Amino acid sequence: MNKTMKITLDGIDISKLFYSVTNIKRNIGSNWVNTTSPRLQGVDYIYNALGSKPISFDYEINGTFFDEINANKELLAKYINVKAPVPLIFNDEPNKVWYVVPDGEQSFEQITGTLTFLVPKGYAESVDTKVLNNDNSGGENGTIINNADNSVSVLINNNGTLPIYPTIKVTPTSETGYFAFLGQNGILEIGNPDEADTTTAKSQKLVCDFKTKSDFETNFVPDTSWTTSWPTNLEGMPLNSTIAWKDDGIRIGAMAQSSLWNAGVLRYEVPKDDLGNYVKDWHANFNTLYIQKNLEQCGRFQIHFADENKQPLACFEIYKGGVGENATLNFWLIGGDKKLKHFKNHTFSATTGKPDKNGVPLFAASHGGQAIVKQGNKISFYWRAMAETYLMDDVPASTKLAYVYVVIGKRQYYQMVADTSLRSFKLMNLNN
Repeated sequence: MNKTMKITLDGIDISKLFYSVTNIKRNIGSNWVNTTSPRLQGVDYIYNALGSKPISFDYEINGTFFDEINANKELLAKYINVKAPVPLIFNDEPNKVWYVVPDGEQSFEQITGTLTFLVPKGYAESVDTKVLNNDNSGGENGTIINNADNSVSVLINNNGTLPIYPTIKVTPTSETGYFAFLGQNGILEIGNPDEADTTTAKSQKLVCDFKTKSDFETNFVPDTSWTTSWPTNLEGMPLNSTIAWKDDGIRIGAMAQSSLWNAGVLRYEVPKDDLGNYVKDWHANFNTLYIQKNLEQCGRFQIHFADENKQPLACFEIYKGGVGENATLNFWLIGGDKKLKHFKNHTFSATTGKPDKNGVPLFAASHGGQAIVKQGNKISFYWRAMAETYLMDDVPASTKLAYVYVVIGKRQYYQMVADTSLRSFKLMNLNN
C-alpha cells in the first residue's frame, strides 16, 4: 500500500508516481539575508531581507517492474521540467501554495531519489480568497465603517505573516467623478476632486449622434451671418472659405488666401425639448483627427459651444501655427466681457497625435475622442481621461447650449495639416 500524502505540482498529482514520500523539508520561515558593514569590532547592521527558500523531499518511485518504474520516472522528469515558478501544494497544508522551480541536481538511484525545489519569493501564499463586504463586516475578515462625512473606513484582518495587497471593488450609490483610497503610506486618487458631488443624474437623453455624411450634411450647415470667428489670443479668422464632408468627416474645402488665416464654418442648432427649452446641462463627445504629413503643415481646428444669443460658452481648439513637430490643444472659456479667455493648453505631437512618446495617440485615426461637459456653472474639458473643470462665475448656471460651431482655418501660403477632420459628434442632455 502506498504511503504518500497528496502532492500537486502545477495542478498535477505527482504523488501518484511515488510509493512513499519521506523527509519533507520546508523549514520554518524563509532564509534571511542580512546586510552588514565591517567595523573594528563586529559589524554594523544595515538591513535584512527575505531570501529564497528551499523545499525538498525523498521519495521511492512507484512500480513493481522496470518498465513501470521507468515510465513513472520519465513522467516525473517531464512534470518538473518547468521554466518559471509553478504552484506546489502539500495535502497536509492545503491552504498554502508555494511557487517553485526545480533547483540543483534531482538525484535518483535505483528506485529512490530526492526532489529539491527553490521558492524564489521565499514564502507561501494562501489558496483561499477572502471577501470582505457589507454583509460579512465585523466578522473574521474585517470591518467596514460608514463615516458621518460620507467616507468609508475599512479594517482588514490579515491572518497571514506578510503584508497583503487587496483587490478593491467599489460600486457607488450616487453619481460621482472622484474616488480616493487612503492607506497608511499614501493615497490613490481616481478622477477629479471637484466632481465628488454625489449628485445623482436623474435622466440622460441622447440629443444627437452624428457619424455619417448624411448626418453632418443635414445638421451642420453653413452660417453666412457670421463673418469672423471669435478671437482667442489671435484675431478672429475671416470666415471666407468653405468646409464640408469629405472622405471621413468635416474637412477643408475651397480655401481663400486673402488673410493670414482663412477659415470656414458650419453651424448645428441644438433641438429644443418638449417644453421648448434648449439643453442646460450637457455632455458633448466628438472624434477629431489631426495628423500632419510633414513639419511644414499648419492648421487650426475649433469647436465653439454657444448660448441662445450666439455668445460663446467654451471652445475646443487644436492649433499649429508654424513649422515644427508640436501642436497645441487649447481650452477657451467665456469671460465677463463676453470674450473667450484662455483656460488650459496641452502640447502633443502633430505627427503621431501622442502627448508623449509612450502615450496613446489622442488624435490619430483609431482614437481622437474628446469630451466637454457642462453641469450647472461648471464646464469640464477632458484631457487624457482626466477632467479639467472651470467655474463660470460670469455666466448663470441656467445658461443653455443652443448652437455648436465647427471652424477650420488654414494659414496663408502654408499647407494644411493633412488629416484634419471632425469624424463624429455626439451630444447628451443631462437633467434638462
